[in-house]
Amino acid sequence: MEELINDKRQFPAGLDGVIMECHGLKLLGGFYKGEGDTPRPTAILIHGLPGVEKHLDIAYKLRDMCWNCLYFHFRGCWGSEGKYSLDGLVGDTKTAIDWIVTQPCVDTTKIVLIAGSTGSYPALMQGAIDERINAIIGISPVIEPKAFNFPVPLADSFSKMLVGIGSVELISQWHNLGSLHNAIQKFSPRPVLLVAAGSDSIFPLSDYVEMVKPYRNVYVIEKANADHGFSSSRTWLVETVMEWLEVNIK
Repeated sequence: MEELINDKRQFPAGLDGVIMECHGLKLLGGFYKGEGDTPRPTAILIHGLPGVEKHLDIAYKLRDMCWNCLYFHFRGCWGSEGKYSLDGLVGDTKTAIDWIVTQPCVDTTKIVLIAGSTGSYPALMQGAIDERINAIIGISPVIEPKAFNFPVPLADSFSKMLVGIGSVELISQWHNLGSLHNAIQKFSPRPVLLVAAGSDSIFPLSDYVEMVKPYRNVYVIEKANADHGFSSSRTWLVETVMEWLEVNIK
């Protein structure tokens, strides 16, 4: 028994529920804690619109690798308070970063944003002005929002899962989103991985491949025949993310 007690790490593995506050609104999430005797590298998972796919298999794998991983829900979705707004995504992401850097188990010199789909928008916009972020991974990322002609039926379907926004307003807010070209430029020379799906009908690689080519810090990898959510390629996706992190986060 004494040997088991002495083997306990300063930071044990675990999973905590999280409540953060952003402008008086409660944002909900979960914090996967990696095991270790020193503060751990940490990722923040940022979901897309409306966030059905949250990439939590990545969170579990990160914890197995002794990383921490925070996931959270934007205002107006999945139990978080407030009205959903594309304009609020960046502020909510900053709130998550502000929260994570206060945790004793977090190595604040090794923080990565891992963003799925539309989540890449606030990840890159906040990352561009936030030196606390060391790297960004975009999975099926939106880089040129105006290249996507948001279908009304899809907006209607999404808005039914969100609070306080209808399809017309959702499409209107989408049209107001700008290119992430300047954000990628400002994030340089910090590394960016863009993981594209070869059969992505929403944000195909062809929408942005020419735009990111000049940036040596941006690495693009495409999985042939994968759909937007990598539904049949999850093992490949998780392994690709982990291998890239091992090389780029020392």
